[in-house]
Amino acid sequence: MRSPHVDQISMRFGIQRRCVKMMAIPGLLLVCLALQLHQTHSFSTMDQYDPNMKTKIASSVAKTERREVERSRGGREICERCIRPPPLCVCQSLPEKLIDTSTSVLILQHPRERRRKSLSTVPLMPLVLEKCTVKVGYNFTPTELTLVTECLGREQKPLLLFPGPDAITLDDDNHVDTVKNLQSKEQLLILIDGTWAEAKRMIMQSPALIQICQQVQFQSEQESIYPSSLRKEPEKHCLSTLESCAHALMLLEPSLERATESKLFLEGSMRCMVEKRMSVSESRNRAPRFARAGKKIFEKNQRRHEIKQQLFN
Repeated sequence: MRSPHVDQISMRFGIQRRCVKMMAIPGLLLVCLALQLHQTHSFSTMDQYDPNMKTKIASSVAKTERREVERSRGGREICERCIRPPPLCVCQSLPEKLIDTSTSVLILQHPRERRRKSLSTVPLMPLVLEKCTVKVGYNFTPTELTLVTECLGREQKPLLLFPGPDAITLDDDNHVDTVKNLQSKEQLLILIDGTWAEAKRMIMQSPALIQICQQVQFQSEQESIYPSSLRKEPEKHCLSTLESCAHALMLLEPSLERATESKLFLEGSMRCMVEKRMSVSESRNRAPRFARAGKKIFEKNQRRHEIKQQLFN
């Protein structure tokens, strides 16, 4: 059964019945009527609407007001190069030209880690390294990764930086000859980006990829640039993806100069990011960023009541 209010609204604005029938919810009509009444103040027929319809009309006007305010707010300024707001811009720490290493870097990133943009180090890496590719997913196969298939086409095994019993320790004296052999060729270095639990799960869910890779690892007592107040690592010697990449390049790159330059700018950009983040956190007002849900509901109801009073009293 059709509500008589739809007929009344359609008659007032000259809308054909077939058009009204197509609208399951007359929200647009309510907004049109509410705005018309609000602007012209023609209240001669207001008594014919029941309290529920009056509330809907007032709500429509209030919602329209909120949308106009939201549209009037311009988007915040973003740096075109590092895709960060000016207070967090790290361009000052980046090289003028991308560094061309002989080693190609492929980062397999967990989707959850991609959402942690404010503290993730992966977005910094393509800003420093020319041969750096990021793929996002929960699991991967060799055929869906072009860099992997190209590496296999050269009859080489991709290097997967992940600890394990069969991994080659790049800074171990027992593997000097093996490391020299790796340095003599252009390598593909694969890194897993995520928490340790997420990284292990990605490894378990990508058996075909792991099977064709040669796992590598390194021994390091270096502590992460991340302060514990920003991001806590499982152990002191655990490093971020960026730091792990910088350290691995120092061991794999045939050119020590190029490797040192890469490490300098990678770690420098991360330090800049951390310092900017710490500075903004300390200077920011400690008041809640968003109003509490109860307060927002109260303000919305209050504005709706005010509009209802203006329209119908």
